[in-house]
Amino acid sequence: MTLLPESFVTARLRAERMSQTHLSFITAMHADAALMATMGGTRDAASSRRYVQHNLLHWAEQGYGMYVLTERDTGALAGRAGLKLAVSGKVERVEIAYAFQAACWGRGYASEITRALLALGFERLPVQVLSAVAVVTNPASLRVMEKCGLRWIETTGEGDARKLRYEIRREQWQALASCDGVAPLAGSLPEPAEKPATGEAPAHRAGGCLLYTSPSPRDS
Repeated sequence: MTLLPESFVTARLRAERMSQTHLSFITAMHADAALMATMGGTRDAASSRRYVQHNLLHWAEQGYGMYVLTERDTGALAGRAGLKLAVSGKVERVEIAYAFQAACWGRGYASEITRALLALGFERLPVQVLSAVAVVTNPASLRVMEKCGLRWIETTGEGDARKLRYEIRREQWQALASCDGVAPLAGSLPEPAEKPATGEAPAHRAGGCLLYTSPSPRDS
C-alpha cells in the first residue's frame, strides 16, 4: 500500500515520486562536488544507479520514500527530498532527507519542503517521531531543522564527521501547527494561483501547509 502521494506541490515546488526516469538527474547531483561535500563526497554512475534502485525498492516495501523536486514557476529540476526508514541496530527511525542543487541554495526551499514532509509524515504515517540528521559542517541544514521545530537529540562521530540528530514528536508538531504566527508551521502557504492539474486531488491543509496531492493508482 502506498502511504504517501505520488506527487504533491507546495507554494513553489512540485514533488514527484522518484523513478528510474530520474536517474540522469540523480547522477548529475551525485557528481557535484559542492553539493555532495556534506554527504560523504561525490558518487559515480554505478553508485547513483544503486541509489535509485534502493529508493524504488524502499517505495515498494514501505509505501513512502524520496521525491524529485522541480520549481513550479520554471519547471527546472531543483533537488530531491523525502522520508526514509533508517535502521541502526534494533532502532528504526523515519527520517527527513533533502538535497538541492547549488543554484537553489538560499531560497528557503529546504524549509518549505521540510514543513510539507513533516505534515505528510505525521498525517499519513503511523509514527510518533520524525527525525533528521546533518553533519556539523552543514550549519545551513542545522538551521533548517531548528526553524522547522526539530530539536537536537544526540551527536555521534568525531571531528568534522560528527552527525547531529534532530527530532520532533507528533504532539510537538501538532502544537506548532495549531499556533497561528508561530514558526515553523503556523499560518498557511498561499493558495496556488492555478487550479490543480488533471489527476490532482483538491487542495488540503496539512499542518499549515497547503498541498495538492496526486493519489497513487496503487493506493488501497
